[in-house]
Amino acid sequence: MKRRLDRRGALVYAGATAVLLGCGARRANALLLSEAPLEMKPVEPARTSLAELPPVQLPEDEAPHDVLAEWWYYTGHLYGVRGRGPGTGDGKGDFSPLASRLLPLGRAARGEEEYGFELVFFRGVRGDRPPGYAAHFSVTDLAGQRFRYDQRQDVALNETAKPAAAAAASPESESQGPGAGGERPPGIVSYGPSGGGFDLALGGWRMRGRDGHDHLIATMPGYALEVELQAVRPPALHTGDPPLQPGLISFGPAGYSYYYSRTRMALQGTLVVEGEPVPVRGEAWMDHQWGDFLVLGGGWDWFAGNLDDGRDVTISLVRDASGKTILAYGTLVDATGESRQLPPDRFEVSPKGTWTSPHTGITYPSGWRVRVPDAEMDLLWEPLLVDQELDTRKSTGVAYWEGAVALRDPQSGTERGRGYVELTGYGR
Repeated sequence: MKRRLDRRGALVYAGATAVLLGCGARRANALLLSEAPLEMKPVEPARTSLAELPPVQLPEDEAPHDVLAEWWYYTGHLYGVRGRGPGTGDGKGDFSPLASRLLPLGRAARGEEEYGFELVFFRGVRGDRPPGYAAHFSVTDLAGQRFRYDQRQDVALNETAKPAAAAAASPESESQGPGAGGERPPGIVSYGPSGGGFDLALGGWRMRGRDGHDHLIATMPGYALEVELQAVRPPALHTGDPPLQPGLISFGPAGYSYYYSRTRMALQGTLVVEGEPVPVRGEAWMDHQWGDFLVLGGGWDWFAGNLDDGRDVTISLVRDASGKTILAYGTLVDATGESRQLPPDRFEVSPKGTWTSPHTGITYPSGWRVRVPDAEMDLLWEPLLVDQELDTRKSTGVAYWEGAVALRDPQSGTERGRGYVELTGYGR
């Protein structure tokens, strides 16, 4: 396993979307700094027996955990018409009718423009250091043929990962954060609301939620997002290969990970495009993963797709430093919301081409044929925009490709849905 110390002293793992160590804070705010020296020694995964690990409990496990690595990950597809004024973005939308009137993904209504987005918060804990956070936000603007992204990082001093007594005072204080009047004390980046759920804030970006009803806020030059999301089916608990208890994946000597996804979330709110508020609706995918594990030295390819027939599918391929796939697993969710494991002998992933970034010089696979024969699934996954690379070396030490894709029938070319693909570890 390869590791290195970057210039800020943050331990990152080459070739993957690693989490930020709790010592890479901005120097602009001394309240968020930890001046204790970093002990320069390898970090090993906790030596915990998998048989001793408890099952996933929701909504309690939506909150931050004191583990080596954790992230909350949203990707989604937005549809809206510019020139119609502000969207809702007030958290009071009626999601039941919204979900029932969603068009199949890949078929925008007449006159609507299409956008993709990613918003992710990473959390890393190393020893007794304060937790470190990093966050990424990107927008794929298909009408403008543009891809934009931004990144944040900070240290969470005085973080309240468990429910705070002050947060239980009222629903309003619970949604705003611990402390008098719902204000966050200096240095808190996240906290666990009373009764479960999560509430994260970093550099003006925000994500909070409970039981699949979530709220996202993020801004960057040219774009701003504020949306409400409501899960329309139960969370899918992934089991990896070999399968363990639902929601638990073994990485062998690299540790273990809890992992669940909300594979379809109805979405509505506002996307600001170059200063113009655009009311948007759509669907999103949410991943939450945490555990005592180390990112492997090679990287991974991650696929998540929503089909027009109501099914959802995700596949993960983990590689070692030589590029060999050493772990492959997937989950298929049927139209009723029931999920089942996809072992590696039940699916095939074949890259169709490559793309070389003009920004970093990294060459990525581009376009894939994904087959799940016993589910009668055979689809081409094609990038909606070729350049969807994020160079996040300032926050997580890596560059990676994370992009919106169209799912198409390989014979007719007919669109069958939408998805997202993440590619890490290609810029070794």
